Amino acid sequence: MCFGGSDVPTGPPAGPLTQKLTRYGGDQSGRVIKSLPGGVEYRESWPSEVEFFRKNPKVAGMAAEDNKVILNPYSNLNEDQKNAVLLNEAARVVMRRPGLGPTFGLTDQQKAQFQGYGAGEDIRATVAARILSNDSSAGTPTQEQQDFVKRLAAEMGLK
Repeated sequence: MCFGGSDVPTGPPAGPLTQKLTRYGGDQSGRVIKSLPGGVEYRESWPSEVEFFRKNPKVAGMAAEDNKVILNPYSNLNEDQKNAVLLNEAARVVMRRPGLGPTFGLTDQQKAQFQGYGAGEDIRATVAARILSNDSSAGTPTQEQQDFVKRLAAEMGLK
């Protein structure tokens, strides 16, 4: 993707909206910062997302509704932790694609640990993304979960 040239939009016109968005550290376009595995883009947060993160400082990042990844600007993560969150959230975006949603079973420990994370598919996606990013909070993965994560990693161009 090329970001050069005179025909590339430079952002919204100057005015009150631009001033408000600039105050939040971004612009309305959610400028892409870099490409992640699986062809997923990491972008700047929109003002409403910045406000969400301000109110939820423990949320390190998310797979946004536009299938791009954003990080919490209020988080104190180091670079390795940020990279793990980016990989985790990119995996969640990839799992939204047709035929790539996780269908594996969950252990009793995982069911208990992730109770309240949403529907079963949401919990399976959380577990798979955490296994992929080597987050031990996923619990001990089953063989079925490991097989799914290998397929996911291959789809993302990782292995």
